[in-house]
Amino acid sequence: MKGKQEVIHLLRRITSRMNRKWMLVSLLALLYLSHRLASYKSSSMLLIKSPISDIARECPKPKYDLMEPNEIAPEKICICTLTDSKKADVLQRMVRWRNFDKLLEMTWPNKQAYAKKHGYSLFDESDTLDTSRPPSWSKILAAKRLLTKESCEWVVWLDADTVVMNSAKRIQDFLPRDKDLLITEQKGGSYNAGAWILKNTEWSLQFLDQWWSMKEFVHPKGMSTSGDNAALKSYLLGMDKAEFEKHIGVPARCTFNSVTVFLTPKEFEKSKGLPIHEQEWYLHEEKYHKGDLIAHIAGKNNKIDTTAMLLKDAV
Repeated sequence: MKGKQEVIHLLRRITSRMNRKWMLVSLLALLYLSHRLASYKSSSMLLIKSPISDIARECPKPKYDLMEPNEIAPEKICICTLTDSKKADVLQRMVRWRNFDKLLEMTWPNKQAYAKKHGYSLFDESDTLDTSRPPSWSKILAAKRLLTKESCEWVVWLDADTVVMNSAKRIQDFLPRDKDLLITEQKGGSYNAGAWILKNTEWSLQFLDQWWSMKEFVHPKGMSTSGDNAALKSYLLGMDKAEFEKHIGVPARCTFNSVTVFLTPKEFEKSKGLPIHEQEWYLHEEKYHKGDLIAHIAGKNNKIDTTAMLLKDAV
């Protein structure tokens, strides 16, 4: 009898453990499905381009001293971008919040036509991807490779969700004479890592190494942000003021990194109640207006539909 009771007790313990494991597996599966559903819903959200995108405005000129445009050979200006569509690991594909697949296929011809028009060099740095971190971090490695392995005097980083809107504008027309980095501000007193320009100097290489070394900012895969922008913010805001002013130029965001305003149908209907000149984005130097060089789809998860809208208006 005693032996029988021990067997029953053992079976109960095994069953209890199995139930706990199945509960845990079920919970994880539910969390994963909820994550994917939220990602899909966000990535397929209907968005409408704000009317300000069709209104021209003058972008303020940079306050730093400019190079003469003929001081640099156009082919020494290297535009680069990347996505994880070719090299993402299984985990990244399973949990990524924003899907950049096909995005580079959409925007590459646009960047290619711009580079060809002005004689710039263009690089798809997707093979540089380091899969140990979220893809956005690999822009640092891409820039470093171009500065050390290619004959680039300036590296122009552009996220894959950027579109050249006004191909008549040239990069050499706003390059600084005595700065190493051009970066643009974003709301909240920070700087945006989606588009920046770096000169081939020792300071620039040290800047990239320091940025890459900030491992404490690396976010887990599957989050809507990667942590590279937070690291950049911390690095630049903590930099000695004299060093910042010596090496870094901060032109108006409309110079080469304008944020495109996309609205939900509800927001769009609400905006129609205000005259265009009273809307908060009107003539804002951060927001994309007709004639700006680059439109950036920053902060939006529906990259495919919004990119298609911009490409129709690119000239």
